[in-house]
Order: sequence, then C-alpha cells, then structure tokens
Amino acid sequence: MTNNPLSLGHCPTCNREISQAWKLIEYERADGDIGVFAECPTCDEVIKPQENKNKGD
Repeated sequence: MTNNPLSLGHCPTCNREISQAWKLIEYERADGDIGVFAECPTCDEVIKPQENKNKGD
C-alpha cells in the first residue's frame, strides 16, 4: 500500500497518513485479499485507508 511499512495508507477524506496504531479491524475479502478499517484521528471517522499514489501516476 505504501512505502512506509507502519502505514496503512491515507484517509480518503483528509489525506492524512494512517499508521498501524489506528487500525480497528482486519478481514479477509471474498477474493482472498486483506481489507482494513481504521480510525482517522483528524476526521474522527472510521475509514478504509486508501493506497498512497506515487507522484507522476
């Protein structure tokens, strides 16, 4: 998801990087991939962290 192994990705609302410390639940999707829900400390909402996009993508 990201270059930082301690990061889950970023908040889709405020773009804040979400660290592992904010993970609420990890689950296996039907396709076998792992999904994550986390709390955004800025928005104070439960979110699905999004992949950080590389500049130039």
